Amino acid sequence: MKKIEFVLTSKHNNRRFVADARWIANHTKKPTVILVHGFKGFKDWGAFNVIADQFANNGYCCVKLNFSSDGTTVDYPFEVTDHEAFGNNNFSKELDDLGVLIDWLHSEECPIGTIDLSKLYLLGHSRGGGVVLLKTAEDERIKKVATLASIPQVNTFSEETVEHWKKEGVIHVVNGRTNEELPLYYQAVEDYYAHEERLSMMKVLPTVTQPILHIHGDQDETVPIKAMDFLHQLNPASICKTIEGASHTFNTKHPWTEDTLSENMQTAIDYVLDHFSE
Repeated sequence: MKKIEFVLTSKHNNRRFVADARWIANHTKKPTVILVHGFKGFKDWGAFNVIADQFANNGYCCVKLNFSSDGTTVDYPFEVTDHEAFGNNNFSKELDDLGVLIDWLHSEECPIGTIDLSKLYLLGHSRGGGVVLLKTAEDERIKKVATLASIPQVNTFSEETVEHWKKEGVIHVVNGRTNEELPLYYQAVEDYYAHEERLSMMKVLPTVTQPILHIHGDQDETVPIKAMDFLHQLNPASICKTIEGASHTFNTKHPWTEDTLSENMQTAIDYVLDHFSE
C-alpha cells in the first residue's frame, strides 16, 4: 500500500494543515474518498486509519485531513494542543480547508496519478458529517456523500447559551481524552449568521442532488438518532441506515489498537462501500 502525507495552506490566516492519502499502487483508476473527522477529533483519531486501509484495499484512494484550526498543528497532528486555534475555528474555515484539499487533488501538484476524480466521494463523522453535507451542496465535483452519526445542523446552541456566550465572549468544552477545558470563542456564532445561506442545513440540504447515505446508531449518546430523521426530512431522497446497539463512535474509541473494526463500525463501513460502489 502506498501512503503519502502532505501539508496544505488554509485561505484563513495562511495556517498550514496536514493531510494524508493511501492507495494500492497499480495502474487501476481509483475512486477517491475523503474522510472528515468530527469535533475535538483529528485525521488519525480512533479507527480512522483502519477505515482508510479498508477503502484502499477495496480499490479506493482514501484521503484524510486535519483542519487548519481544529487545534492540531503540523508538528503535532495527533491531538488538540493549539487551544487558541481551536477556539477560533468555525464551519466556514473547515469548508474552505476541505475546498483547498479538493483543489489540490485536481491540481498538477497532486502526485497520485491513478485517481479517478470523476468519482469523488465524501464521508464525515459527527460534526464532519455536517461539513461534508454542506460541502457537497456547494461543490459539484463531489458525486456522493455519506455520514456517520452526523449532527443535524450547525446552530445547535440554545438562546440562553448564545446570550451567555456573547456576553462573555467565550464558552468552554471539556476534551474527554485529556480533561482539558477548550475555549470556543463567540466568533463561531458571528460566522454562522454572516454566512447563514451557506451554513444553514435547512436552507442547504434540500438543494443537494448527489446521492446521500446517513448511518446512525440507536444508542448514540452524543447525537440522538432523531438527528438522522431530521436530515432525511430535509432531503427525502437520502438513504438512512440504523445500526442497533451502536454508540456515537460505533463502538470504537481512541486510541484504537486493533487491526480490525468493531462489529458496528464494520457494518457502517460496509454500508458506505455499497453506497459508493452503486
